[in-house]
Amino acid sequence: MSKFRSLQCLALLMFVSCSQGGRMASAETPQQLMEGWVGTWKVELKFKKSLLIPEEMTIRGTETIRYVLNKQFLQSDQTYEGGDYKKLVLIRYDPDEGIFLFWDFDSKGGVPMGITSGTWNQAKSEIVISGQYIGGATAEGVIRLGDDDRTEMNITVTGADGTVLLDFEGSGEKSN
Repeated sequence: MSKFRSLQCLALLMFVSCSQGGRMASAETPQQLMEGWVGTWKVELKFKKSLLIPEEMTIRGTETIRYVLNKQFLQSDQTYEGGDYKKLVLIRYDPDEGIFLFWDFDSKGGVPMGITSGTWNQAKSEIVISGQYIGGATAEGVIRLGDDDRTEMNITVTGADGTVLLDFEGSGEKSN
């Protein structure tokens, strides 16, 4: 899989895995936060021009999130523009580490390329995202939880040499 596709998958994973709505802004536990993810979402990602994105582009899609494996994981099934590109994402809250962990797979053969995690800050109603990937790339960003079944985020992925590989913002809206 190309670096571009791997990083694009990462972007979709981070956004979709953290798409929650108004109920999440008032969640008191990680389990309550996860409950708000269950349902159907409309998502949009706007990629800014960067090393791996020669021109700005927007990707739109839908996802359905449900509990699996005795409610130990959330499973997100996603379809993007035209239905040609599909993803499966697994999400788990690790209470020992106090972090969310994300694994994503796609219809082009994409697999997890490192560790993507998120730390929930209840007081700020946000999730701080970080990632470490093969080749030394890292990700930093934040997802802001809204009060009206919408969420917004900004994520930057940087190469080992400091070059910005991806820079994007996203929004999500729960449709049920």
